[in-house]
Amino acid sequence: MMSERWIIFHAEPNQPGWENRKLPMGGLTGILNEQWDYTNSDKIPVVGERFRQFLQVEEFVDPQFPKSSTHVRDGDWVVTRVEQYPAVTQNSSKQEIVLCYCKFEPIMSELEPLGRGQTSPQLQESQA
Repeated sequence: MMSERWIIFHAEPNQPGWENRKLPMGGLTGILNEQWDYTNSDKIPVVGERFRQFLQVEEFVDPQFPKSSTHVRDGDWVVTRVEQYPAVTQNSSKQEIVLCYCKFEPIMSELEPLGRGQTSPQLQESQA
């Protein structure tokens, strides 16, 4: 059975932008980002780390995937503390929940283009 770690990045109290962080039903949330880790590694975010921000630059959008991100950069949120909550039972859907509190510290970081994988026909042609 593959274990799953749920990593939640949450804004520390009194951070800017709270009025723009809305849940689908309209309520406000402090959650900035969520990630699911299936790697079974012990590596989790650490204090001082920034989570990556995925962006879409219109001129690089692939018409086959019009809503996909095209670039990535280091984000403006820095991890200030990390809490780990292991599963209580072995049958839990998540083996661990990691809660990373963050503060807003904007930086200028370079956009890096995201590489695109090969499509199925391209893979088949390269293997022929």
